[in-house]
Amino acid sequence: MRRFAAALVALAAGTARGEAAAVVALTEANFDAETRIGTPSPRPYFVEFFAPWCGHCKKLAPAWEELAQKLAADGHATAVGAVDATIHKGLATRFGVRGFPTLVLFAEDGQMFKYTGSRGVDELEAFAKGGFKKYHGTAVPAPPTMLSEMRDALTDLFNAIVALYRNQFAAALVMTSIALFAGLTIGFAAGLVLAPTPAPPPRRPPAAATPAPQPAINADAKSTKED
Repeated sequence: MRRFAAALVALAAGTARGEAAAVVALTEANFDAETRIGTPSPRPYFVEFFAPWCGHCKKLAPAWEELAQKLAADGHATAVGAVDATIHKGLATRFGVRGFPTLVLFAEDGQMFKYTGSRGVDELEAFAKGGFKKYHGTAVPAPPTMLSEMRDALTDLFNAIVALYRNQFAAALVMTSIALFAGLTIGFAAGLVLAPTPAPPPRRPPAAATPAPQPAINADAKSTKED
């Protein structure tokens, strides 16, 4: 049911994007059946991974449709498809899509070739009709199993938890440092303001006056005076 709903969403997205029947709307539900990946006779497919909001994808759309019509009119075996990578994220992850649009040719020998050249119709047609053989391809990844999907989901969950706690720890560390610095600064300033002013040292009382010494009286002189 989930895959059927995804297929309907993809079909609606393809119609909204202006794709005619020549460009096949590929989804997680029909991708392997359409391309016959993993079978003895895979069908050559030139696939665009796009995002509805991507300006370059919108610019490519007319050329992509024209390419599909030309290959069909020539009776060429290569089909042309498109995947909304914002909906079918599993396909985008499986085939290493990192930006939009990403153009990948799935060849009959089980290899996949990413196209990075000019996006004109003639250049795209030449690549689809054999030009890809000049380049080095990579093996097409096998479709995910239930076990691999569970593993990927757990890995994503683990990475999200690690990132969340890492960010929270960093934020908490920064906030704690700021709070500690602010507390020390405020405490130091408050200490300067509220600290009691030290009392001046006590003044010493003035020393008592010392009586002037009396001149000594000679006893002989005193007795002579009395006589």
